[in-house]
Order: sequence, then structure tokens, then C-alpha cells
Amino acid sequence: MALALLFLAPALNAQDRTPAEADRLYQQVGEQLFCICGCRENLLTCSHNVCSAKEEERKFLRELAGNGKFDESAIKQEMVNRFGPGVLQVPEQSSLYPLLAIAGAVLIAAFGAGFWVVTRKGERAEAPGREIDPELEARIADELKELD
Repeated sequence: MALALLFLAPALNAQDRTPAEADRLYQQVGEQLFCICGCRENLLTCSHNVCSAKEEERKFLRELAGNGKFDESAIKQEMVNRFGPGVLQVPEQSSLYPLLAIAGAVLIAAFGAGFWVVTRKGERAEAPGREIDPELEARIADELKELD
């Protein structure tokens, strides 16, 4: 009995997905793929009326999503094998994410440095004020009285 289960286990895993699971996987993976017709639009939202590539891609993606043997990464790999690496919006070996992390760290450091420069207190000596000439002050006061 146990021996029979060992032989049937791979077959049980390879069964087709339910339609709801297949549709969820189709949508999830389809949002991460480009149409290869040249429009560079998302595969599921390609708006070209005469695009023949989107129908072929969508059909193949739906077949893969319905097959229980393939998970998300395996489906993407099969799409790349059939349609080329241009089908992926963000290639798996992309340097995009490390660059975004570095840019975020640089922005945080720049913000911190700017905040420090703006908020530091008492490090600069204030410029000595000029003494106001009493004669000039009296003349300004007289002119202000004349304006009233």
C-alpha cells in the first residue's frame, strides 16, 4: 500500500489546477510579462487590435497556468524559453533592485545631512553688529515725524 502511494504521489502533484487557481496564477504571472509584438505593453492589457503575438502568448500562458507541474517561476522560465527574455518586465537577474536600494540609501543620507546642516546651532559666530550713529537716528526720526 505504501509503495503504491510512493508511485502515485508524483501523479497527484501533477494534476491540473482548479479553474480559480489557474486563473489567479494566469493573472499573477501575466501582470509580470510584456507582449512581444513590440508595443512594450503588459501582456494582459495589450491594446493592439492586430496583435497576433498576444493571443499566442496568452494561450500558452493559460496552458501553463492550468498545468499543476508549473509554479510561478517555472511558468516564467517556460515563457522565456518560448518567447525570449524580452517577455519579462523585470528579468530575474536584473540589477534594478540593488540599484533601487542604493539610491534609497543615498537619498536618506542626503536628507540626513541636509537636516543636520539646517538644524545645527551656535557653531558659527555671529557677525558683530554695527553701531548706529545717533545723529543718523535723530534724522530718521525727524523725517518720520514729517511724514505723519
